[in-house]
Amino acid sequence: MTLKDLQFTRLAERNETKNFDCGDDDLNDFIRNDAWNYQKELLSVTYLFEDMQASVAAFFSVSNDLLRDDDYAKWNNLSRKVPNSKRRKDYPAVKIGRIGVSSKYKGKNLGSDILFFIKNWFTTENKTGCRHILVDAYNTSQVIKFYEKNDFILLTEKDSAKKTRAMYFDLVRMIPKE
Repeated sequence: MTLKDLQFTRLAERNETKNFDCGDDDLNDFIRNDAWNYQKELLSVTYLFEDMQASVAAFFSVSNDLLRDDDYAKWNNLSRKVPNSKRRKDYPAVKIGRIGVSSKYKGKNLGSDILFFIKNWFTTENKTGCRHILVDAYNTSQVIKFYEKNDFILLTEKDSAKKTRAMYFDLVRMIPKE
């Protein structure tokens, strides 16, 4: 099973999400009860990957965000990757608010496939003019390793004792070198 075997759609009120179960109560509650309300209020947009029975196999939610110099200790490293004439005190970003894969499809690499999809999606025709993808990853070794395996980098050590850790991916890495 790959993403190519699934139907990609934007969440609509008619989508059936009540049976989605990824084994995480917070993610289940979001897709079942909150995602549509966030979307109606223009706070985020949720996208679904549905199987042939129109069951949600996986989903992700994204919103606009901003990466500012006063937020992170690694700012100099981030900023040096931008040409001097284009350096700013902040950079536009997209935040992955939630990402979930149904327990039925666990172990099929769909989570990594979704991250690659998002990276490619925001660099192909640069839909929002963003430079980075951000995520507040659950602060567990399994989740942090998952994002690191997918080339996300921790932004700071200041959040090491918090529930989530700020991580980023620089989308310029997706653009082929000329």
